[in-house]
Amino acid sequence: MNLTRFVFLFLTLLLLSCKKETQNSLHSIEVVDLNLNGDPIADFIEGHSREKGFGEAVNLSFFKNTTFFTTPSGSLSKNKNAIYCPTLLMAWEQIVKTYDKPIVVASNYPELEKLNSYKDYKGCLTENEYQTAVQIIVNTFEIKAAARFTKQLPFSERMEVYREPFLFNNENVEAFYTWGGHDEDRVHVLDYNSDNDFMIRLNPKDKNHEILLWMPNEKPQSLQQGIQQVIETVKTREMFKPTLSEAWRYTFIEEDRLVIPKIYFNLKSNCPDLTDNRFTLKGQPEEYRVKEAYQRISFQLDEEGAVVESEALVAVDSIMPVKPKRMFVNKPFMVLLKRRDSESPYLAVWIENTELLIKN
Repeated sequence: MNLTRFVFLFLTLLLLSCKKETQNSLHSIEVVDLNLNGDPIADFIEGHSREKGFGEAVNLSFFKNTTFFTTPSGSLSKNKNAIYCPTLLMAWEQIVKTYDKPIVVASNYPELEKLNSYKDYKGCLTENEYQTAVQIIVNTFEIKAAARFTKQLPFSERMEVYREPFLFNNENVEAFYTWGGHDEDRVHVLDYNSDNDFMIRLNPKDKNHEILLWMPNEKPQSLQQGIQQVIETVKTREMFKPTLSEAWRYTFIEEDRLVIPKIYFNLKSNCPDLTDNRFTLKGQPEEYRVKEAYQRISFQLDEEGAVVESEALVAVDSIMPVKPKRMFVNKPFMVLLKRRDSESPYLAVWIENTELLIKN
């Protein structure tokens, strides 16, 4: 793939049965075959994914140490990767709008409860950056809702392929890198405490967006906690000017080196934690059941890029000697993709093992 690409797809299909149950009217929510001929929702999803060249997605169940998060609030498990993308929430919002009544979810269905109540994703993308579709089949009370978006964030100049062995958790993986200095502004150092604890911003050509990478000394308890830490650091960095003696910590100077493992995944899931979850509409006795849901998330990050973005930085070479930063992303880290004018990411990935990295 010639460009760094980010593709996020979600599909959930609702089948509402009008049959009466003996105890209570139970409506089912069902995912149907995405390849059904003449299905506009299937065409909406599948046609889009074919255009973007990621090919056939791999079922998440084959990745034993990677999890999709419905919302960022889930706790980070030991030795597991975590992926959050709001397309699930975007599609569910269309379901809520279609019913036009508040949806009530009991506490014994925590995943659906989170999906129904989480609103912080709103504003992560502008209205023209994502698409939704709803289909209603009146005679069967069938409702189908889908949401999708693609974000291509190429750099203006590509970085270099890292040719030396690069170990992540003692496993050799492919990586890319760049050096500091030479009047380039491809990397912003947002926080640097040591070579094992830092946060950087990669600047894509699209100046409305940013790629944030955080490798902390201490793992956050949840994806949400990690996101909040990154957002607070970004806000703090924008509000203060470091002293001359500390400026080197926030400048990507000539002898600094940043090495990042290549990331690639194209995964799909039927969201088993949502299967058979039930809900009602406020003021109505009928019960609804989530029979199945579907989400596809594809992501690639490699050397295809480095953006030039002008910004005045303080040079301290003449003030005091500094130790060159060797920022090797070789232990658990977080990647966020977000608009600069939003505090909500449209992709958050915690990487703790090599399942989502390209093996060397």
